[in-house]
Amino acid sequence: MSFLRRLFGRSKRSTQGERGVEEHLDYLKTLRRPAIALSPSVEKPLSRIGGLPSLPESVPWPEWKGAPLAFLCQVDLSEIPEGFDRHGLPRSGMLYFFYNQEQETWGFDPNDKGSWQVVCTTTPATDNAPRSVPKGLSKDYVYTEKPVALTFVETYPDWQDERVAVLNLSDKQGNEYAYLCSAVFQGRPAHHLFGHPSPVQGNDMDLECQLASHGLYCGDASGYSDQRAKELEPGRREWVLLLQLDSDDDAGMMWGDCGMLYFWIRREDLNERRFANCWMILQCS
Repeated sequence: MSFLRRLFGRSKRSTQGERGVEEHLDYLKTLRRPAIALSPSVEKPLSRIGGLPSLPESVPWPEWKGAPLAFLCQVDLSEIPEGFDRHGLPRSGMLYFFYNQEQETWGFDPNDKGSWQVVCTTTPATDNAPRSVPKGLSKDYVYTEKPVALTFVETYPDWQDERVAVLNLSDKQGNEYAYLCSAVFQGRPAHHLFGHPSPVQGNDMDLECQLASHGLYCGDASGYSDQRAKELEPGRREWVLLLQLDSDDDAGMMWGDCGMLYFWIRREDLNERRFANCWMILQCS
């Protein structure tokens, strides 16, 4: 019996007298997208959440408005499992993620750009010692180091996705589907590269990235109703999720009120490794 069937077996359905989400499993499995989970590791891989980055000496610590950004995580690209579609990521090197230490920006304002930064280097982290804490970075935002292993998972789209919404799931089925989506991470924070996002609020983040990155304010309806929005909207399909970073007690990370950070990038920018064009969204409950 498959993992999905074990989650929602026939005995549960017959006991409650109402059909469960298992009747849609074959269809839902076609919507899955592969992702790379950042799972806790007892080893000492180069990939880690929190701690201090092993940046090459030639790379300055990213700043915004004269203050250093907080370091979030680093990913050793050589640790990505063989056979995974890298979507243009090189086979070696490092990705580093940073964000404003005061969490002042949420990504809906075009002026937020620069308050997050993604750095890609070809130098292995083994060649670099962890940096010292830069002047101006509060110790409250030097997060607890958490080594992570990069493991393959398959993610499901949010229930608000139109491909799921067409199923008109009952309350019972909706609850089971929400559990199915979260069960992928086995009770751990939902940190991952690529795949489907796990929205805390709406699932139009690709559109928000597209509009805000083109100068439209999306903190209210004004950007979405702007005459340029219709012209820009088709470009939302070019955005892919690069990293989803969950709130994580072990790392001392809390995004808003139990929220998540989502780093997005256009496919063309990813292929050309223009990580300066990443856009970040913060959502929380």
